[in-house]
Amino acid sequence: MKVERCRGPLRGMAASALVGAFALVFGSLYDDWLAHGHSRKLGIGGPALDALDGRFGLSGNARAGGFRLPDHDQDLFKWSNILFIVGASKHWKTRFVGLDGHIITKNGANQYNWEDGSFTNYHKDEKKPYSCGTCHTTGYRKDGKVFAEQGFPGATTKGSPGIVGDWAHFNITCEACHGPAAAHVKKPVKTNIVVDKTAKLCGTCHTRGKDDNVAIAKGGFVRHHEQYPEHLNSPHKAFSCGTCHKPHVTRAQGIKVAKGKKEVCDTCHAKQNTAYKGSVMQKAGVTCQDCHMARATKSAIKTGPYDGDVWTHIMRINPAADYSMFTADGKAAKNAISLEFACMRCHAGASKAEYAKIANFHTIGK
Repeated sequence: MKVERCRGPLRGMAASALVGAFALVFGSLYDDWLAHGHSRKLGIGGPALDALDGRFGLSGNARAGGFRLPDHDQDLFKWSNILFIVGASKHWKTRFVGLDGHIITKNGANQYNWEDGSFTNYHKDEKKPYSCGTCHTTGYRKDGKVFAEQGFPGATTKGSPGIVGDWAHFNITCEACHGPAAAHVKKPVKTNIVVDKTAKLCGTCHTRGKDDNVAIAKGGFVRHHEQYPEHLNSPHKAFSCGTCHKPHVTRAQGIKVAKGKKEVCDTCHAKQNTAYKGSVMQKAGVTCQDCHMARATKSAIKTGPYDGDVWTHIMRINPAADYSMFTADGKAAKNAISLEFACMRCHAGASKAEYAKIANFHTIGK
């Protein structure tokens, strides 16, 4: 998507006049964005901090952000050797990009997992270019060669050939979703800004593979950043993401709960919510999300055979004893969650056949 570049890609990346202007004109929305994962896809490492001004919201200064570096090779993993980090939101995982633009993979143990504080191997000892700018930056050009050939001023002098493409701004800024916005900053009216409320816009990044209708799986879990394919395989596929989410607010605080309601689901599913109240599961603190958005998706680690680290958006549960959530080859998820993920991630010793006999899970114990 086209963005308004400020004084060329390098300078525009370093001190985005538009992002700064948005901070002045749209104060509260800008503050929300600063706390959002969209503002923290990447974090600037050591050498580039001064040259790039560090003006990238809270994620700008990775060195001061409390990010833990691998300790198995201190000559390699030190801030003076790190151009930027991938995953600065402190959720799921963080990886480290060296001055040459490649993700550092030497000797493995190069991915930090926020769920349990562990380091795991990511393409150990492979040459791994950084090619994720499409969804981690704004104004990405896949065929751009500014960084590969020129590098980052003050950080690299011979280029960073491992970086595929170039971009106008680090992270997902306003223009990534709203389009070119210089005119809107000067005169904020609805007619000179893009407001696309469709789920497909979010699906620009929250997908994987060539077919948005296929939720790709691997190792018994849906692969990460596939909320859009999951959504298209759910009963909610006609809804926009904004039906449940506030787009500018971080995921923990951005769920829309109607006034007088305790669960977002209760807004539409009042009958099921009423049936659920007073049940054994409800008294135990189990929420709709725990079963209908089971952690059948994995980004960094799994904490059990049926417990990943990302909530699925498939929603529907198939309670049949012989139902498998994945295709026979294990490469794609179907359109319903199985009992393994809905029930047995908590009730590990349970019999799937016995759970399949339960007529109504919402009223157990009533």
